Amino acid sequence: MTRQARPAQTGRGATARFNGISTREKWGYGFWLFLGLVFGVPESWAGLANPPWPALSDTIGHLDKVWPPTAVIVVAVIVFVAYYFVRVPVSRAGALVFHVGGLGRGAGAGVGRTYNGRLSKAPADASPVPAVVYVPLALAAITIGSIIAAVTGGFWVLGYAIYGLIAVFLVIIPNVLAYWFAREVPWPTLLTTVTDLERRWRPVAVVVLAGLVVLMFHLAFFPWPDHLG
Repeated sequence: MTRQARPAQTGRGATARFNGISTREKWGYGFWLFLGLVFGVPESWAGLANPPWPALSDTIGHLDKVWPPTAVIVVAVIVFVAYYFVRVPVSRAGALVFHVGGLGRGAGAGVGRTYNGRLSKAPADASPVPAVVYVPLALAAITIGSIIAAVTGGFWVLGYAIYGLIAVFLVIIPNVLAYWFAREVPWPTLLTTVTDLERRWRPVAVVVLAGLVVLMFHLAFFPWPDHLG
């Protein structure tokens, strides 16, 4: 009795895993890969030379020295995200997951996940925000704000501008639109994208998730793990 070759042995396994990717998944992989490069290039560059703008970890570390409550806020955000990831799973998109009386639908205020994984008071009713409108406006605001900071401010001001504007236009505003206005930007949340990746290729998702955990600890307890050396 002959054994059938596994997909990985035929060389078509990796390609087959990503067949039939939805538009939502494509947005997720493309968007978070782009944002990972925005964050990752300065982080790697800073270890070899002096980049034109500070790395995210260095920026947070500098802000923590200027304003010590920064570390507490970073930890609080991480705990908040972890809590709602468990409390309202991204796998339950499109429905109210819990309300005042308990799990499921019913009377009272509730919250669920939109199709892109964001918390919303009306997840099933979330309508899309046109990508051709929001994406150019967001990128233009980030670019113009960063240029102004580079011209008028110093090295650290540029870091605050870049990462602050990214947080506002690519994370905070999309979540506000989804939660209170039932409007959804094209790209899914990072947790939703990792979940999609986990379904298609678990080892890669595990590596990505492990890297995110290390990054979170690095940001929360900067300069860990550098001071261990």
